[in-house]
Parts: sequence; structure tokens; C-alpha cells
Amino acid sequence: MKRDETIADLAPLAARPDGAGSSRRALPPPDAIAALAREIESGLAACAPLSLGEHPIEAYLASFAELPAGSQYHAIPPAARATCRAIEAAGGAEAVEAYHRLVLLHLIMGVIARGPSAPMHLTPEALALLDVYLARVVADVAKPRKGFFRHGNDQFAKDFAVCRGRLLPCGVEVLDPLGGIPRRLVFKGRQGADHLRQAVTMARMAWRLGGTKAVWGLHFDRRQIQNFTAKGYADLYLRVADLLEANPEIHGISSGSWWHDPRVLEISPELSFIGTIPENGGAFLIRVGEDDRTTSDALRFAPQRTALHRLGKYRPCFYMLAWARRDVIAWAEAYRAGSVQRRIPVA
Repeated sequence: MKRDETIADLAPLAARPDGAGSSRRALPPPDAIAALAREIESGLAACAPLSLGEHPIEAYLASFAELPAGSQYHAIPPAARATCRAIEAAGGAEAVEAYHRLVLLHLIMGVIARGPSAPMHLTPEALALLDVYLARVVADVAKPRKGFFRHGNDQFAKDFAVCRGRLLPCGVEVLDPLGGIPRRLVFKGRQGADHLRQAVTMARMAWRLGGTKAVWGLHFDRRQIQNFTAKGYADLYLRVADLLEANPEIHGISSGSWWHDPRVLEISPELSFIGTIPENGGAFLIRVGEDDRTTSDALRFAPQRTALHRLGKYRPCFYMLAWARRDVIAWAEAYRAGSVQRRIPVA
């Protein structure tokens, strides 16, 4: 199969980024993926002949399976870093990217053959979204962007994590089954009386959730910017509610970001749609603190927040939002019925 034919076969597969109405047929035929893999493998053999022989894909993936419990989705084990260094030494950065493209295809072929490996029961809509996401990954592999398929690029990290079942696409954000809520939050963010109030809120939150473990996390995917709207977040939370119904052992969901800071709602009310649903649906909000990354993210592409920060009138702060399963499900039922409750305890 010629390269142009491979791309022609695969390019249409990402035509429905929202996953609406998709099915297993959204995924490419295994023969097309196998042909693309052979093409990439041939190129890798030309620039780094021993890469696959000395660094089998199965062994590379096994190193990620051995990461400590609770590791972030973008964590890279030492063995995987060593593999990348060895391949780059043999064939340059292009060889590392070719290797990672093969890794993604290997994982997707596994999904087609054995089904998703996500540690949860998936709803039909979640399966449809996953299929469309994987189809888009295959299309991206067929038309690679230089510098994309490398560790350190968060978009590649998300794709890699979704392909190996570490994350689940849910629309504007991806769901992290190992998210959780760190107990150390009770000791962060406040002092004195404020610290005591935060400890009380943490205790109330833990009681409402039924514990701080078995809580899913959410992470924004910048490629879903077209769904970065009130409707996009309503759709997200409806899908999450359905997943919680299908997984009764999960206590709730969490989300951490500078945009959950109540101060942001005063400065940038146009972003209020992000937290409106959980905040009006019984979510808890915990102040975590300030750091350089939070400041950078909050000020990027934001002239008004940047100006206020320079004047000392705004200090970006990271907040953790936690929403109990019963409240998420109750919100979804009320939303579908046309009414919602309004309440938010803030520390």
C-alpha cells in the first residue's frame, strides 16, 4: 500500500470529533492500521535499524504498567526514558517519534482485538467517544507533525494515556480514573482560622463523598476548544453522571485549576460556565495555593488578568473542586428534567 493510499483510508476517520452517533465502525479496519504500522516500521528500520529488536514495544509498555499507584497520567518511568535516549542516540529525534507512533498503533490494535482496557464499566456513549478519539489518533499518526510524538508534549501524553486505558475521553475534558483527592490539601492554602475552616470543609467533603479515594479526576484537552462552552461542559457532566451510575463504587469526581478560583469569576465572568454546573450542584471548593505554573496558565492569552497581576490586584491561585457522585447524578436528573439546585460550600 502506498503512503497516499494509507492516508486516504485513514484521514476521514476523525470527521466526528464530538463522537455523536459514532459506533465501533468509527475505528479503521485492522488491515489499514497494520499497513500503516509496516510503513512506519520500515522508516524506523532505515534510520535506527536495531530499535525494535533491542527495545520491544511490549517491554516499553510494561515499564508504564509498573509505575507506582497514583502516578500522574503523564509520568514516565526511568526504563522508558532510557529507551527513548537509546533510540534517539541511534536514529535521532525522528526515530523516537516513529517508535512512539508504532506504540500508539500497537495499543489501538489491542483495543480493536480485545476491547478497551479502562478500569471501569463504559457506557455506550463513552465507547463511541473512545472509538472516535482512537480514530483521530490513527489519522494523526498517518500525517505526523514534527515534534508531536514525544514525551513532554501534553497532547501526546493524553493520546498515549487514552490508548493504554489510563485516561478516558469525555468531550471537553478527559476522565482520569486514578484522579483522587490528596488528603494533604487540608494542610495547604490557608493559615490560622482559615486553615481551620478549610479543615472543616475537607471533613464535610470527605463525608459527602464517602472518602477521598475512588474519585475520578478531570483534565482539560485543549484540542476540544470547540466544546469549551456551557453546552460542552453540560454534555461532559451528563456523560460523567452516566458513567458514575454504571460504576457505583466511585465516590465522585474532582477537578483542579486556576479557573475554579472565585476571584476569576469577578475578573473574567465569561469563564463562569466552567464551574457553574458543579458549583450550583453541590460541589466543594478547596484552595490549594499559588505556584509558577498556575500563574503562567492563568495569565496566558489574558491581557486583563495579566494587567491586574502586574498591578498586584490579582494573584492566580489553584483550587480543587470535588463533586460527590450522588450530587452529580442528582444534578443530571434535575438538568434533564429542566431544573437545578444551587449550593456551593467554599473554604
